Amino acid sequence: MHRRYVLVIALVLLLVPLVFSIQSDALLVNGGSQKVRVVIGYRDDASKQSILKSLGVTPLKDLRDIKAMVVVIPESLIQRVKSLPGVRYVEKDAPAKAHGLSSYYGDIKWNMYMIGITDVWDYYYQYYGRRVFGYGVVVAVLDTGIDYSHPDLYGRVAYCINTIGTTTYKGTTLSRCYDGNGHGTHVAGIIAATINNRGVAGVAPNVTLIAVKVLDNSGSGTVSDIAEGITEAVKAGAKILSMSLGSSADSSILRDASYWAYQQGAIQVVAAGNSGDGDPSTNNVNYPAKYSWVIAVAAVDYYGDVPYWSSDGPEVDVAAPGVDILSTYPGGKYAYLSGTSMATPHVTGVVAVVEAIRLAAGKSWLGFSSIYKVLTYTAYDLGPSGFDVFTGYGLVDAYSAVQYALSLP
Repeated sequence: MHRRYVLVIALVLLLVPLVFSIQSDALLVNGGSQKVRVVIGYRDDASKQSILKSLGVTPLKDLRDIKAMVVVIPESLIQRVKSLPGVRYVEKDAPAKAHGLSSYYGDIKWNMYMIGITDVWDYYYQYYGRRVFGYGVVVAVLDTGIDYSHPDLYGRVAYCINTIGTTTYKGTTLSRCYDGNGHGTHVAGIIAATINNRGVAGVAPNVTLIAVKVLDNSGSGTVSDIAEGITEAVKAGAKILSMSLGSSADSSILRDASYWAYQQGAIQVVAAGNSGDGDPSTNNVNYPAKYSWVIAVAAVDYYGDVPYWSSDGPEVDVAAPGVDILSTYPGGKYAYLSGTSMATPHVTGVVAVVEAIRLAAGKSWLGFSSIYKVLTYTAYDLGPSGFDVFTGYGLVDAYSAVQYALSLP
């Protein structure tokens, strides 16, 4: 379903959908989105190199003594890989499925598989435990509030900031940040819904959320409310800010608040907007997504195609699922919504998981510049080869992002 909410000062909740059309010689591009670890037995080094070239991947492991390698590929490719010259056998890597979250829980939907977060959970849990679910990381959701009592979000919201109107509330009375609209709860669920075999699961279900109510129950607000929400969220300890909102016009107070947050080390993940027209020569990315110190997110659908309404421009950094996304809704309900609003929290959750796993590995927190590099360098290229104004550097890839992040000092 498609909904659009217009703010008092042209701020809009960024609701809409997404997809990816890949162009490459590699077989991998036509393999679908659900990735799994597989073991490929090969005949000799020449056939191994030929197989890797066909898949367009790098092996996670190469067991040369027994002529076998471990790779991550879309599950739908397994049968096709068996027909490649030099392949002795192809089988799923059983140890990688040992934790079985993606196999045993019905609340994990297609969008989680698409971004590769299920591979992160399945493989890295044995090493880092709850950190693979974002444990220990604080994320602020600047939106219409959160239904903190929702069964899939209960216990996740620890603090409330309400900047609407002339009085600002900061504290643990979570009812002051209740979501009477639905948008904020939907966004929060994509980030942090609990894995409990009911409803839905979020990208980082063990994060701690700060509900920052900067929009009222009609989805309206002012740039000053949002600017204050940004600064107060950072002062409350949030190092990651998720903003599924925007305005077509720039604002000095919004720019100053966003840049201040950047200077404090906050990572801001922002919806690109729902003003797309399909014309690569026009720039319709909203603010604050246009700022160079934030991560701007576009939307794609189940197939990786870009919906017409997803804003495009040179500021777009990455893309994520944003069409017909099922997530939490006030009153213990669930709803399908579309928009770059839905794409953004997928990326927010990935950032939280990357940072949490790095901390578990004894490494330092990655700031904006390093996280930006991790996300854009590991993104799964969509559309024309390389960067494009519709999907940026491509579909966010959680598994590759974690791998690369762990390789950094």
